[in-house]
Amino acid sequence: MGIQGLLPLLKSIEKPVHLKDYAGQTLAVDGYVWLHKGAFSCAQELCLGQPTQKYITYFMRKIDMFKFFGVKPYVVFDGGYLPSKAATEQERLSRREESKKAAMELLHSGKSKQAQDHFRKCVDVTPEMAYAVIQALEAAQVDFVVAPYEADAQMAYLEMKGLVHGIVTEDSDLLVFGCKRVIFKLDQYGSGIEILHENLSMVRDISFHEWTMTEIRHMCILAGCDYLPSIPGMGLKTAQRVLRRFKTFERAIKHLRMEYTGAKIKADYEEAFRKADLTFLYARVYDPVSHSMVHLNAVPEELEELVQTDEYDFLGP
Repeated sequence: MGIQGLLPLLKSIEKPVHLKDYAGQTLAVDGYVWLHKGAFSCAQELCLGQPTQKYITYFMRKIDMFKFFGVKPYVVFDGGYLPSKAATEQERLSRREESKKAAMELLHSGKSKQAQDHFRKCVDVTPEMAYAVIQALEAAQVDFVVAPYEADAQMAYLEMKGLVHGIVTEDSDLLVFGCKRVIFKLDQYGSGIEILHENLSMVRDISFHEWTMTEIRHMCILAGCDYLPSIPGMGLKTAQRVLRRFKTFERAIKHLRMEYTGAKIKADYEEAFRKADLTFLYARVYDPVSHSMVHLNAVPEELEELVQTDEYDFLGP
């Protein structure tokens, strides 16, 4: 899902690109993005439990496109759910169940075309589907990794360690993780748009002047992310204005509690905000070099013992 409204806000620094621009490089690919798109082509079969391999065919055509333009794909799959995303996952599950119910009613009424739209909304990618694609990737000798938890954090880690030169996704969260080069909206012909971290200060629709990645991250969390729902009425521009005025998220939230009439802020909001912030910084990922579980960034000394306790399972148990 990512940060609602972030990509439109960054339109002024978008750059049209093509896969051939990355010839000779390695790009991390969010495998579940391609899996979901592939599932749309056979949504009814999947929802009804009918055998199909259309989603595998879709996925491998994307792989073939990378190879054709001389780009090496490094596919990253989601692993287990993060406890901090429990509310988001439950909301998605509820929406899928409602869509499936509507799809079945339309199908039984003979309205197959309308049913297709609802099947696409309720189709879910299962671990079995991911494994079927993994087998195809192994046969094609394509590099891949299943993240311990979130593919987003895993891709950010691969880029940080220099194992990939950029990231292909549809999720704006990658920018909040601090990724340097992110490619969105990659189509079947290899065209897409690129956003570079170094250009954030040049955005015209909102001012990041003299802001660090910490302040940008806090703005996005305050406006609502996968790890913390938005405060009612709080968008990115309002979050940016409040943080620019009050400097820290603690002071900003204190101000919102007293004066922001549209906000209904829960008593534990500050703690939930802190957990979301720590998840963006220290989520658990897999290091393919040492073959071990590590944190996305080095954990500060004052947190080293705490992150080993159950209290910090929100980073990935």
